[in-house]
Formats: sequence, C-alpha cells, structure tokens
Amino acid sequence: MNKKEKEFFLKLLEKEKERVFKNLAHAREVIEKSEKGVPTHIADYGTDAFEKNLEVGLSNSESKILEAIDLAIKKIEEGTYGICEKCKKPISKERLKVLPYARFCIKCQTEKEKSEK
Repeated sequence: MNKKEKEFFLKLLEKEKERVFKNLAHAREVIEKSEKGVPTHIADYGTDAFEKNLEVGLSNSESKILEAIDLAIKKIEEGTYGICEKCKKPISKERLKVLPYARFCIKCQTEKEKSEK
C-alpha cells in the first residue's frame, strides 16, 4: 500500500471514529435522560427500559468498532494495514473502503462467521 492510499484510509478511519464518538455521546444522553425522568404512564416504563437497553447494546457495539478502528490505525503505522489476520493475503481495497477497520478478507471473514454459528 502506497503513502497516498495509507493517507486515504487513515482519513476514512478518523471519519469513522468521529461518527462512533457522536453515536456514543448520543447513547449517553438517552441513557441519562431515561434515568432522570420518571414516566407518568405505566406503559412508559417499558418504553424507557427498551430504549435504555437498546442504547446500551448500541454503545457496546460502537465500543467494539472503536477498538477495531484504533487497531487499524496502529496497523497503518506499523505497515501491516490491509493484510488479513488469518491468511495473510491483502484485503481488497473495495472491502476496506466499505469497512476500513476490516481485519479479515471476505473469504476468511465468511469462514469465521460460519464457524461461530
């Protein structure tokens, strides 16, 4: 991967990181709001609990994505970005443009998902 491509993917990762931070901030706001407010109707208790659980789940997912982004940035610095962690072959540029923090090529990711089922 040349210098220009590395810069492109680094910018893409930073943009994705910014998106994740915004989502996490929003999730915190929703959780804090639901903890402060007291529902006036019994049905609102279920809605509040559902929204809180949804936001907590999203926060956990976003935190994992953030870890993957940080790992990808580290790989760019080390010169190992874009290499599949399993087969050690290059991950396609198309895949990295869609999922810049991808750790596996399509083939290995598919095999990984099948084995996890």
